[in-house]
Amino acid sequence: MATMITEDCINCGACEPECPNNAISAGDPVYVIDPLLCTECVGFHDYEACAAVCPADCCVTDPDNTETEEALISRAKTLHQEIDFGEIFESRFRKSENKEGEAQPSENGSSPAAEHGASPDSAAAGAGQGTGIDMGTLDLSALALPDASDWEITAKCFKCNETYSVTAKRFLIGNVLFCPHCFKSMVVKDSLNFQVRSTLKESHDGWSKRLEEFQVKREKEIKEFQQKLEDEAKALEKERERVIRTVQGQLKQIAESYNAPGRPTKKRSLLGWG
Repeated sequence: MATMITEDCINCGACEPECPNNAISAGDPVYVIDPLLCTECVGFHDYEACAAVCPADCCVTDPDNTETEEALISRAKTLHQEIDFGEIFESRFRKSENKEGEAQPSENGSSPAAEHGASPDSAAAGAGQGTGIDMGTLDLSALALPDASDWEITAKCFKCNETYSVTAKRFLIGNVLFCPHCFKSMVVKDSLNFQVRSTLKESHDGWSKRLEEFQVKREKEIKEFQQKLEDEAKALEKERERVIRTVQGQLKQIAESYNAPGRPTKKRSLLGWG
C-alpha cells in the first residue's frame, strides 16, 4: 500500500465513499487506509480517487511503502472476483498509455483533481498557436471543450474570504466543500448546482454548434478549392498541348528551310530571268 492519510486530515469523510475497495474508515484522530484493501485504485482509475476528492490534499504517496502494479492488480482481482479486469485496465502506472484524445495527467506534485481538470484559460490556449494541430487534416475533437465535469471553478470562502479551486464534478446537490485555508464547510444547494450545470451546458452546446458550423464551412471551402485546382490543372493541360503543337510546327519549319550542303538547287536561265 503506497497511499496514506496524513495528520492534516480534517475528517471531512469525502474520501471514504470514493474508495472502490472500502479500504478507508474513520480512525482516531484521522481517517485511515487499510493496507490490505488498498489497491491505489488500479483496475478502476488512472489516479487515486481519495486524493482526487481530498480538500486538504492529505491523501499522499508513502515513499517508504511502495507496491508494483502487478501486486496491486492481483489484490484487486482477489477483492473483486466478480469483475473481469482483462489485460488492459485503468492504472496510474499507465498514464502515458491513455486512450488517444484523453488528458494525460502529469506527475508534478499537483492533486489528481487538478491534473484531470482543465481551466478555461488552458482550454483557450490549447486552441491557439503552438498546439501542433495540422489544419490540413484537422480533427475537430482536438478543438472540443474540456469535459463538463472537469472544469475548475473558483470558490470563495464566506468566512476567510480566501479563494480555492474545485472541479465541477464536486458541485453536486448536498456535497460538502471545505475551504483549504480555514476548513470552513459549504454545502452545495440546488440553486448553485443548477447555475453551474446550466452555464456549462449552455457553453458546451454553443461551442458544439460553432464547431459544426465550422466543419460545414471548412468542407465547402475544401471542395471549392479542390474544384479550382482541377479547373486550373485542366487549363494548364490545354496550354501544354498548345505549346507542344507550336514547338513542333517551329521545329518542322526549321528543318524544312535548312539549306544543307549538297542540297540540289533550282538552276537559273542564261538570261537571268528565272
